[in-house]
Amino acid sequence: MVAALVGRVLAQMAHKPGTGRSVGAIVLMSGVIALSGCVSTGSGKMGLDFGEVLAKEQQVFSVNGERAALRRYYNDSYDIKLYGQKKVMELDVKGSMMMVANVSEVPGATLITLDVPEAGCSHVYHVYRVSGTQSSKYQTGYRSCEGPLSFNVANGQWTARQTVKPAVGKPYMLVYQDGNLYTRPLEAAKPRVPAKPRPKAPPKAAAPKPAAPDAVNLDDVAAPAAAAANLDEIDAPPPGKINTSGLKADSSSDVKMKDEK
Repeated sequence: MVAALVGRVLAQMAHKPGTGRSVGAIVLMSGVIALSGCVSTGSGKMGLDFGEVLAKEQQVFSVNGERAALRRYYNDSYDIKLYGQKKVMELDVKGSMMMVANVSEVPGATLITLDVPEAGCSHVYHVYRVSGTQSSKYQTGYRSCEGPLSFNVANGQWTARQTVKPAVGKPYMLVYQDGNLYTRPLEAAKPRVPAKPRPKAPPKAAAPKPAAPDAVNLDDVAAPAAAAANLDEIDAPPPGKINTSGLKADSSSDVKMKDEK
């Protein structure tokens, strides 16, 4: 429709003198239109998806089996284009570095987790939820500075847990089920004390020879000290579904979605 309109204008202006510069501008704009996707603003008017020209694809992944892409703009802003849903999801997170750490399909939704490192923290996660044509973002930036989260989906329940004990605060895991996301604290592993070796039975040979005057009595030697606890270890949660009773669901807010035509 837009291309046809530009063609009619070009045809009319070609017969008028002094319109060379205007024709050139229209040709340039028609080229941009040809390269760009059109996006509905929600009010019935179509706009251009300038991301097709101005943004650079950082990562390509799948959502519900359809192509999706994380796109970066010159000012370190980002969006996600969902080609299957014909949507552009605007992100309110900026950073010189950003990556899609995990994409998981759960009952009724897709969870997209972005990892946006910050100064002094190697991993700061932002979790987005896409359900049909709607999207929301959980308002907490989940920090895991000492190591990345470990992601898993089992029995329809999504989890993301720390495996390295944080220097500040208690270890945690994220649990998504029944449309809600919860933060559940974890316990650091208890120190493991090595078992005391059992004394060996004396040989049944002849009577032992008397010890030399300066010999050391091995029974008087102190046992080695217990090994220090590995502070990086965190107790794994029990198998099966994670219990979220008594936990308050993390808050979320809607994310602006533009309809692509």
